[in-house]
Amino acid sequence: MKKAFFCVLVLFLFFTAAVFADRGAIEGVITAYEAVVTEAENVAGMPLIAPDNLSALQQNAEAVAPRVAAIENEREWAIQDAVRLAALNVRFNQAMTAITKKLVQY
Repeated sequence: MKKAFFCVLVLFLFFTAAVFADRGAIEGVITAYEAVVTEAENVAGMPLIAPDNLSALQQNAEAVAPRVAAIENEREWAIQDAVRLAALNVRFNQAMTAITKKLVQY
């Protein structure tokens, strides 16, 4: 379990560093972070965001789309990544809380 937590910490540090890197690096870190969040959810033993909440997030993103279109084309990817990262951060925090609760039970 300590190894898993250390891996998550290292990935988070890489994620933070990649924010200042180029687009390809950011995309790679997001993909890695998605894998970490999914694994944390698996360790916690449950999906931590209900499908209803996910569809609400998607609807909110779609509602914002017309405003995003007004922004310069080269900046649109940054907004989309910010939304994805915010959703991943919520999932990650929920997974870590659930894992901590399980550890406390032992």
